[in-house]
Amino acid sequence: MKKFFQYALACTLAFTAYACSEDENTPTPPPSKGEQAVEQVINVLEEKPELSQFAELLKTADVSDLQEEKLTVFAVKNETAAWNRSRALAMDSTALKRHIAKGSYTKDQLTDGTVLKSINEENLYITREGNAVSVNGVEIEGEAIPAGNSYIYVVPEIIGSQAEPTIPQDSVNVSDISYLWRNTMNNYLSKNWEVEAKLTTGYGGFTYNNIAELSDEYWNTAYQTLAEGEKYLAQLAESEEGRNLSDTIKVEKALIQTQLYGYYGKYVDGENVCTADDLILSCETLVDLLPGAMRDAASLLNAKVLLYNEQYAGAVTYSEMILENGNYALGENEVIWKGYTDAFGSSVDPLLLQEVYIIAAIAHYKNGNVPKALELLNVIAEPPISSIEDIDTSIYLNLLKGTGETYPYYRLLTSMDISVSYPLDFGFDISKHLLLPVPQDALNENTGLIQNPNYDN
Repeated sequence: MKKFFQYALACTLAFTAYACSEDENTPTPPPSKGEQAVEQVINVLEEKPELSQFAELLKTADVSDLQEEKLTVFAVKNETAAWNRSRALAMDSTALKRHIAKGSYTKDQLTDGTVLKSINEENLYITREGNAVSVNGVEIEGEAIPAGNSYIYVVPEIIGSQAEPTIPQDSVNVSDISYLWRNTMNNYLSKNWEVEAKLTTGYGGFTYNNIAELSDEYWNTAYQTLAEGEKYLAQLAESEEGRNLSDTIKVEKALIQTQLYGYYGKYVDGENVCTADDLILSCETLVDLLPGAMRDAASLLNAKVLLYNEQYAGAVTYSEMILENGNYALGENEVIWKGYTDAFGSSVDPLLLQEVYIIAAIAHYKNGNVPKALELLNVIAEPPISSIEDIDTSIYLNLLKGTGETYPYYRLLTSMDISVSYPLDFGFDISKHLLLPVPQDALNENTGLIQNPNYDN
């Protein structure tokens, strides 16, 4: 028996030595993007004694599979030792991950009704009154603390899970309307993302044989969203408290109308078939009336419609208003309009700084300033190009994937005789598919609408 135990011990030691040797020879996998982002957050937290408890807890989070480079972290501040002990017990892995949201949000972007997605796929519901911002009912303290590409907010207690609020559609409460409108926009932009993905990549097995059905779905979703927006604007008309929300809805209605114009070359406002000039006037009005990010968003929309309408000098003017104001920077703060999630819980950013560069480059090129166009394009993508003939348009269009804005550039670039890689492998026909077909129901309801070319047969 003694010999048996000696033999067993020897085998155990040998196995341990072999395992250690193997471990030493096994390369350590590189950290995920999420691990790097969390490490940056921890480094900042460790510089703040009042957040030391949360910093230690955050070190225990398993984020090895997290690929988000930008996070919003709600750090629970220290209190008494006894309270910390109880908090540590309550802060299990699920609760800890609830305090880490995908995407980086400035305080201005934490608007009332916004829904964030945590890294454990829970919804985090934002409510806001003035500068007071709450997450699932817990009010954040102070301003955002930068941590690399992420932001940290201090909260006084653990954030609990929260069920989606149930709010009547005829609510006239500003907070309720904000929540309802945010959900409506999330649904619209999720459909917009799906349509773009199908048209440009064949997502979900899409072929252009199914384009009429896809167009019907998108058209109906867009106009239902616009109708909801009109209803909420009417409810907010007499509310001073709801002015910011009202302005937000106006910008987002202009966003939808701009996308409709990009996809169809026209849109309808009530019983009127609207032109590019109508949309330009609407966007210019918003630029004149609105402040900050709202003005920038309206400027981008206006620059794009001016570009669509071959008003290149105007497109340069409005795009350079954004490039020169210093509010945005590539790789840091490059999202002009955000705060949405798609059906999969991923963030949707419909207006990006990259598109401003693309618009300005195209406008300069059409105005004959080729060097300036090349300079702008070389800012946003690699490899550098020295002539228009060297352009691989797919590189630039890929910068816009997920925004819903890629598809209209097929038509724009084609009209400029610039080579475009079309999704030919699933039925794209350049003679008609540069625009979507107007749904038959819409044609029947509005005699002023005309079907787009080559869809009549």
